[in-house]
Amino acid sequence: MTNSTIKIPFKVSARTAKLIGLENFSTEEGAVIELVKNTYDADAKNCILIFDFKTKIEIIKNAEDVEEKIEKFDAENSSIYIIDNGIGMNDRIIENQWMTIGTDNKLYEHTTEGGRVKTGAKGIGRFALNRLGMLTNMISLPTLLEVEIKNNKELVDVNFEVTPNTMLVPNDNNIAFEWTVDWKDFDKKGATVSDVEAVLSSKENFSLKKELSKRYSAHQKIKEIIEKLNLKSGTVIEITELNDEWNEEKLTKLFGNLEMLLPPEEQNDFNIDFFLLNKIEDFGSVKRAYYDDYDYKIKATYNENSDKVLKVEIFRDELDIDSLENKYSSVFEFETMKSEPYRLEDFKKEKIEFDMPIEKLTSDKIDKDLLEKIGKFDFTFYFLKNTISDDKEDGDVKKYPYKGINSATRKSWLRKFGGIKIFRDDFRIRPYGENGDDWLRLGERQAQSPGGAGQRLGGYRIRPNQIAGTINISRIHNINFQDKSGREGLIENDEFELFKNLLREIISLFEKDRNVIMYNLSELYKINNREAEKLREGKAEAERVQKQQEENNNFGSQNDSSSDSNYSESNKKLADAFLILEKESDKKDDEIRLLRSLASVGLIVSSFAHELHNLKNRLIPRTNFLELELSKYLDKKQFEDKSKYANPFYMLDLIKQEDLKLQHWLVYSLNTLKRDKRERKNVNLNDYFETFKSIWQNSLNDRKIVFEYNKDETNQSIIRAFEIDLDCIFNNLLSNSLNALKGYFDSEKKITISCELKDGNIEIIFSDNGKGLDNKYKDNPNQIFNLFESSKVDQYGNTTGTGLGLSIVQTIITEYNNSSIKIIEQEKGLGFKITFKTRQ
Repeated sequence: MTNSTIKIPFKVSARTAKLIGLENFSTEEGAVIELVKNTYDADAKNCILIFDFKTKIEIIKNAEDVEEKIEKFDAENSSIYIIDNGIGMNDRIIENQWMTIGTDNKLYEHTTEGGRVKTGAKGIGRFALNRLGMLTNMISLPTLLEVEIKNNKELVDVNFEVTPNTMLVPNDNNIAFEWTVDWKDFDKKGATVSDVEAVLSSKENFSLKKELSKRYSAHQKIKEIIEKLNLKSGTVIEITELNDEWNEEKLTKLFGNLEMLLPPEEQNDFNIDFFLLNKIEDFGSVKRAYYDDYDYKIKATYNENSDKVLKVEIFRDELDIDSLENKYSSVFEFETMKSEPYRLEDFKKEKIEFDMPIEKLTSDKIDKDLLEKIGKFDFTFYFLKNTISDDKEDGDVKKYPYKGINSATRKSWLRKFGGIKIFRDDFRIRPYGENGDDWLRLGERQAQSPGGAGQRLGGYRIRPNQIAGTINISRIHNINFQDKSGREGLIENDEFELFKNLLREIISLFEKDRNVIMYNLSELYKINNREAEKLREGKAEAERVQKQQEENNNFGSQNDSSSDSNYSESNKKLADAFLILEKESDKKDDEIRLLRSLASVGLIVSSFAHELHNLKNRLIPRTNFLELELSKYLDKKQFEDKSKYANPFYMLDLIKQEDLKLQHWLVYSLNTLKRDKRERKNVNLNDYFETFKSIWQNSLNDRKIVFEYNKDETNQSIIRAFEIDLDCIFNNLLSNSLNALKGYFDSEKKITISCELKDGNIEIIFSDNGKGLDNKYKDNPNQIFNLFESSKVDQYGNTTGTGLGLSIVQTIITEYNNSSIKIIEQEKGLGFKITFKTRQ
């Protein structure tokens, strides 16, 4: 026998090919939607779904052994029809593309003749037929036929697209092609894909309109639709021997999902009709979701001109403009409401428009290569209040000049169409936004900052049950967004993670806009209602009542108590209750100060996280004792000519250094919680900063950071304060500086604090020469003081900072007799000027 080499082909079992296809359609609902998408790819203007369900009577015995008749769904004799008026398929397309499993024509030919971007790409959509039933019959009437070229003269007489051996000609004789397959053939033992055959035949002079009108002559509603349609071409698919037990509940759910299948924009070139034959009035035309009743609308388009620019349009429709102008006009005298886009004239505009480079929306740490892979997209976001008042405070309606809304209608609409949905080439990708799917985790954001829009400036987060939205992507521009194998969502890759964070940042543009407006209206309400003045007067009156009571008790009953006659027992009880509550409030303030300190500890932990993580595995106790014991058995001199990593005494020195780091951390932690730090006392800032420097010195040396303190030469910078407050302020500022100096090697790393007495006030300058303000804060630097505002992110745009530090700093400083903190401009790094107002 001579040596020989031959090439042998792979064989795929028919059953395996079928299973691969079926894996892409986990539910019957998904299979129907896939077939609807195929009609769209065929350039159909209309798609009609008809469900012809039959029932059968079964006789069973009940618990008492008595026979009962039960009506059950008859899957074998029920049918599903998908009808469209697209371009149809000729025999060559059916044979070469439709019959090819995994065909790639949609992968490389992205658009249809009608200019639509094709929704499919894997070439296994025809297995949706098998998912629904075991028998399929299809009749297709194409617009063009593919015929062989017999001689060159034919090329002169006609002007149609030509392939090497064929050309396309109009289907003037109305030839239709009928294709039938029994999907059970795929399950035959030992069968390969090439063993399974379908039956293909042709019919001349076929009228699709006549065929359908005749078939549904008994159903006037369907017949009227068919008569109106252009059916010069199209396809009818009949699926029988159904695999699933259908019921009205499943059909209602499918109908609802078809309503959300198409985007809500004014797209009128594709319509879906839906019928159940034995209950023809139950369904009908599938209507798209239409958003016209909203409080806010944000329309954002990214990278439209390949310039990495986000074009933003903000539509405000929550507040009554006439009321704003006539009853709430004083709000526009507030500082933040004097500038664009918060002026009265801005509210009168139809929309607010601006362009934003994507770098301003994100952080400097975003992976630029990853951002490049996102591609073009647009995002339309809607905010709709569930009730007339979304803040739970009393007097909310008076506080904000809301427009009237129909709460019941909104709640019903949000239940059906709420959530943020993704559409690719005009078709929805499931399950995003359906059935309360909060895939952007907006609920988690809101739980971390549950306050209302007017409660405080910064930190407002929207609830996921008050929103709707659509995101439009494309197979052409967003090639990195790939379907999961089951076609239920997109693969959660790095690009999609960054994409979600970009969407959250766009939503935050709405949150910040609404927060500024509502906060200023809330402040106006407080001023107009003199809350603070009432509180002051109430306290004074309570103290007066209590003082008079004490005087009467001191002099006894012999003293004339007529002076006490002005106060009733109720007055006395209210005064006592007021002062008791004030004392409890003071206790709460002490607790809050402690919590602030603990929050600061958490921030510092994050700065040392890497070191501590390494230490926990390497640290051993009592290194001095270990070194002493080791010296009894080993002479240090014998390791002098050895590698330092082969020297156990050198390794012990390393352990000692790590022990010092841990010791520094413990000193800081325990020092913060000392009781005397929670007592108000006179603090000499020169002494304070020297102690502050000594506590941090070891850690700063490890990081090669120079700490410079320029003390007050007069030594008169003394402030009456809680030392725990000063710790919160300067530990947080130092933590930010450490982060700003991380990996920064342009020059010597340096943190500087200076303190001096100016005009009777204490002025402290805290600065570093790090990377300075993040780009996203260049236009509005004071935004860094907002609650939960952080520029610390990972390469995917996930926020890693807490956003608490500078908010805590500003809150504490302003509590001290209207003291202040301001950002100061400098050539490198970032600086703060803190002014403590001293008491006269």
